Amino acid sequence: MKHYLLLLCCVFTQLCLGQALVPYLQNPTPNSMIVNWKTSSNNETIVYYGTSSNNLSVTVTGTTNIFSDTGYNNNYYYHTAKITNLQPNTKYYYKIKTGSTESSVYNFRTLPLPGQPVTADGKIRFLIMGDNQIKNEPRYDSLNLHAYKKIKQRFGMAADPSDNVALTFMVGDQVDVGTLDHYENVHFKKNQKLSPYLPIQTTVGNHETYGTLGMSSYYAHFYIDELNYKNISSGNENYYAQQAGNVLFVSLSSEHTGAAQQTWLQQILTAAATDNTVQWIISLSHRPYQAEQYVGDISTWVRNTAVPMLTTSDKYLMHIGAHHHLYHRGQLKNSPNYQIISGGTAWDQYWGMSNEQDFDDVQKTLTDWTYQIIEVDVINGKVDVESYSIGSIYNQKNSVTVDSFHRYKNLAKPTKPSVTNVFTAPVTLPLVLNGSTFSTTTAELLNTTQFLISKTADFSVIDKEFYRDYENWFGKEGTGNPNVTKNLNAGVDITKATIAANSITNGVYYVKVRYRDRNLEWSDWSDVKQFEVTGSVVSNPALVLNKTEYLQNEAILTTFTDGPGNQQDWVGIYKKGQNPASVTSQAYKYTNGQTSGAANFTNGLPNKGQYFAGFFANNGYTEITARKNFYVGPKVVLQTTADSYPVGGTVVVNYNNGPNLTNDWIGIYKMGQVPGSANPSAMWSYVTTAAGTKNFTGLPKGYYYATYLLEDGYTQIGEKVFFKVGDIVTDLWLNKPVYTLGENITASWTDSPGIIKDWLGIYPQSISIPNDQFTSYTYFDGITQGSKTITGNVNALPTTAGNYYMVMFTNDSYTEVSNRVSFEVVGNTLGTAESHSATEKNVILYPNPAKPGQPTFIKSDYPIDKIQLVSAAGQLLYETKNVNQQKFSLVNENLPKGVYFVKVYTRKLFTLKLIIE
Repeated sequence: MKHYLLLLCCVFTQLCLGQALVPYLQNPTPNSMIVNWKTSSNNETIVYYGTSSNNLSVTVTGTTNIFSDTGYNNNYYYHTAKITNLQPNTKYYYKIKTGSTESSVYNFRTLPLPGQPVTADGKIRFLIMGDNQIKNEPRYDSLNLHAYKKIKQRFGMAADPSDNVALTFMVGDQVDVGTLDHYENVHFKKNQKLSPYLPIQTTVGNHETYGTLGMSSYYAHFYIDELNYKNISSGNENYYAQQAGNVLFVSLSSEHTGAAQQTWLQQILTAAATDNTVQWIISLSHRPYQAEQYVGDISTWVRNTAVPMLTTSDKYLMHIGAHHHLYHRGQLKNSPNYQIISGGTAWDQYWGMSNEQDFDDVQKTLTDWTYQIIEVDVINGKVDVESYSIGSIYNQKNSVTVDSFHRYKNLAKPTKPSVTNVFTAPVTLPLVLNGSTFSTTTAELLNTTQFLISKTADFSVIDKEFYRDYENWFGKEGTGNPNVTKNLNAGVDITKATIAANSITNGVYYVKVRYRDRNLEWSDWSDVKQFEVTGSVVSNPALVLNKTEYLQNEAILTTFTDGPGNQQDWVGIYKKGQNPASVTSQAYKYTNGQTSGAANFTNGLPNKGQYFAGFFANNGYTEITARKNFYVGPKVVLQTTADSYPVGGTVVVNYNNGPNLTNDWIGIYKMGQVPGSANPSAMWSYVTTAAGTKNFTGLPKGYYYATYLLEDGYTQIGEKVFFKVGDIVTDLWLNKPVYTLGENITASWTDSPGIIKDWLGIYPQSISIPNDQFTSYTYFDGITQGSKTITGNVNALPTTAGNYYMVMFTNDSYTEVSNRVSFEVVGNTLGTAESHSATEKNVILYPNPAKPGQPTFIKSDYPIDKIQLVSAAGQLLYETKNVNQQKFSLVNENLPKGVYFVKVYTRKLFTLKLIIE
C-alpha cells in the first residue's frame, strides 16, 4: 500500500506501548561516551556494547538519579552510564537495560583524535538545530525525522547516521520551560529518531532558565562540566569548549554574560592559537549576533565582546545563534566570518509580526523551519554548510536546500576592481558609479560590493557608502502568506551605485570600490578616483564624537563633514558652560581647509568633568553646527541588591567609581522615561562620595531603573540598573467583557517591563497555571504603555465559545507581570473553518476542509485518550494512544485529496469527518 506520512507525534508510538527504552547520547570524546535514558520505574542502569551488533560482550553498570518536580505526577528515573576506554573513531553497537526491559540495538561512533577526520575520504560532519521548544505540535520531531532521512539520502540509505555525522549541536530553547515534563516530552522524546546514534550537545537558552526547576534541571540532565579543551574548563555548565576533529566548538551562554566568561574565552583562544590540531573555530550562543525581526532582541555581549574577540583568530569560521524562530545568514563586514540563526521549529515568527529592519550584515532571512549540516574537509581545509527547510505551517517542504555557503582556506582573493567612470568635468547628481566586471583566478562568484565616497583623500570620513550583496532576502513577498520572503536585490547590478540627487553637497569627492567573493575574500581596494559635484542644494554640516564617555587622558576622536572648507575652520573643546569667545579652549585642531575630516585629540583631557566639542568657522567663534557634549572621568558602576522589591520596601542602590562632581545624583525613573524637566524622577538623592549606598523607600509598584546623573543636570553616565517593585506590576484591561466569536479584542496596559518579547497570552479559564497550552500569544514590541488589537488575521482569537483570561508575560517566559483579565466568548455558530461532532459539541476539528500539508487541530473539552485516522474505505491509516492532552495537531503530509474520518476517544468516542481538498 502507499505510505502516507503523518507526522502525528509518531515518534511517541513506541513509548505509548509501555516502558520502552530509547537512549540519549552526550559528551562524545575519542575514548568515551555518556548514555542516558529515562524510565518511570526501576533504578537498574546497564549498557551492553561491543564492536559487532551480534556480540555485545562488554557490560557497563551506571547510576540512576530520581528527580521530582512540582506538577509532575509520574516517576522520573534518570539513568546515566559512561562508557570509557573506547578506541577513537570507532563504531560501537549497544543496547540499554532496566529491569526486564531492553532497548533495540543502536550504534554510535567515538570522535576521532584531535585534528583527524571521521570518514575515509577525510570528512567530519555536524548537524545543527536550535529552538525547538513546542511540546504539543509535531514540529521538532518532524524536523528530527527529516534530518534523519536527509542524512540517509545524502550518505547512503544502508548507512547509519553515526557513520557520517559526528554529533548534533542544539542552540538553546530545547524546552519551553525547565520542567521534568518538558525534558521528557520535548527534548528527549522528540529527539528519538537521532539521539540513539548521534550525541547531542546543547547551549543554554532563555527558556532553560524558566519553569519550576529552571537551570537546576539543565544541570541535572547534562554533564557539561566534564568537558574541557586543553584542560581549560569554565568551571560550570553554562558555557564550555569542545574539540571534535579539527573543529573547536565554543558554546557561549548569552544568559550568563560577564567578566568570568570573557576571561575564559580569552584562555580558550590563546590555547587554540598554537594548537595545530584546531583548524576551525565555531562559536554558538542562544541569543544571536544580529536579527532583522524583533530588532534589538540579540545578545549585545556576543556582538560587542565575544565575537570581536573570536575574530582575532584566523581559525574563526562563524557564529551560530537561535532565539528567533527562523533562518538567517549574514557575514561580518571586515573579517571572513559568517553569522547565522538556526531557529528551529518553535513559536511562529513570520513577516509582519514585529518591528523589522534590513541590515547590511544580513544577506538572507527566511521564516522557514530549518536545520544545517556542516561538512568539514579535514585534508583540504574546506567547510561547506547546507541549510535544509521543512517549510512552515503554511507550506511544507521535504528538506529543500534553501541556503548553502562555504569557506575554503588558501584561495586567492578576487582581482582588484576599478571605477570605470571618466571624470573630465564637474558632474551633477544623480550620478551612476560604474565598477569593473568581477574577475578572479578561482571559481568563486561575486557576493558583495562596497563603494565608499568621501571628501577626504584618506577616507577618514565617509560621506556615502553602498554595501550590497548579490542577494538580499528580506520582507514579505507580495500579499500572500507571511512566510514567503522577497529578494530585494533581484535584478540589481551591484557593480553599479547611484548617488541620488541632492544626497551629498557640492565639492570635490573621492571614490573607491572593492569586491568580495562567496568565499568571503575581499579584493584590494580599487585605485581612487576624484570627481567634483555641482548643482547640489543640500547642506548638512555635522560634528560627531566616537564616544560620549571617556576615561581621563583617553584619546577623543571627532569627525566633521560638510564644513565651509576654510583653511582655519577649527574644532575646539571646552568645559560645559564656558563661552568660547571669552575663555581659552581645553584643546583645538584646525581643519586645514578640509570640508570633511577628523580631529583627533590623542592625549585626551586630564581632568574629570563635563565638556563639549564645537565646530567653528574661519578662526572665529561662529559655530557651524550643534555642539557635542561628553563626559571625562571614571566609569561609574551601579548595582541594586535585588531584581525585585516588595511594595513599601527599600530599594538599595550601591554605587562605586563615581566622579563625585558637585551635585551629582542618583535618580529613579519609570521604565521608558527619559530624564529631563518634563519627566521628573520618581525619587532621587545627591551623592557626596565616589562610592556608597543610597536607599529609596516607598516606591509604588512598577518597573524602574536607577541612573547616575551629573551636576544637578540630566546627563547620564554608566549603565542603568533595572528592577521592579511589586509582584504584579502591569495594569492590563480589555475593551469589553464579552465578545462574539471572531470579534477583535483590544487590550490596553500601563507599566509593562518594556522588553521586546513581552507578550499577551489568552488561556481558557480551566488552565490555572499558564504554560504552553495557551489559546494564542501576541507580541507587542515591548511598548511600556499602550494598546494592541488582536484580530483573526493572526489566528490569535479564540475559536470556540467559552470563558477565557488574558495575562501579560515578560521576556518570552511564563512569568506573569500583569493582572489576569477574564472575558467570555459567545456565539451560536462556528466559523467556516470549524466542524463539530454531530452528536455533541465538545470536540472540534479545524480547519476543515483542509489542504495537503496544512496543520489540522483537534480540541476537546476532556483529555484525549486515543486518536485514529481512518480512510473513507475504513482502513486505519494512523493511530496514537495516551495523548493526555485536550489539544492535538497533525500535519497531513502527502495525504491525497479526499474524505477521511478522525476518531477521537475521550470520555466517549467522537467521529469527525475531515476533508482534504
